[in-house]
Amino acid sequence: MSLIRWDPLDELMGIRDAMNRVFDETFARRGTGKSSGNHGWRPSVDMYETEDDVVVRANLPGVEQKDIEVTLTDNALTIKGESKYEKEIEDKNVHRRERSFGRFMRTLPINTKIKPDQAHAEFKDGVLGITIPKAPEAKEKRFRLDIH
Repeated sequence: MSLIRWDPLDELMGIRDAMNRVFDETFARRGTGKSSGNHGWRPSVDMYETEDDVVVRANLPGVEQKDIEVTLTDNALTIKGESKYEKEIEDKNVHRRERSFGRFMRTLPINTKIKPDQAHAEFKDGVLGITIPKAPEAKEKRFRLDIH
């Protein structure tokens, strides 16, 4: 007989993962209604800071530029849009249907002082790129300390 060490953190991680799946499934289904025939979707987003900017890149496959709306305030960025359902596929011949469609909205909090009036966006190859300049007071100031 061998002893197996029990780690309570392993069980907590399993519970956390299960709760994350529940919330992901619940909130992914909100917002589109039955008229779209889909459970809704959330575009994948990368958000990061450089020394001078806050940068956001969102994957929006199948979305046309005219169907995207971007709103920016001092503390949040909202991306709204819609991916149209392709009706040319007859349901009786479908083997697999995994692509998402319908309306979406993502609101991303911004915790850095920014200059919203100087932000710019571009849309290329299904990727929305947004660059938001930081306000001078938000830029990290570094000082070299002399060690005595």
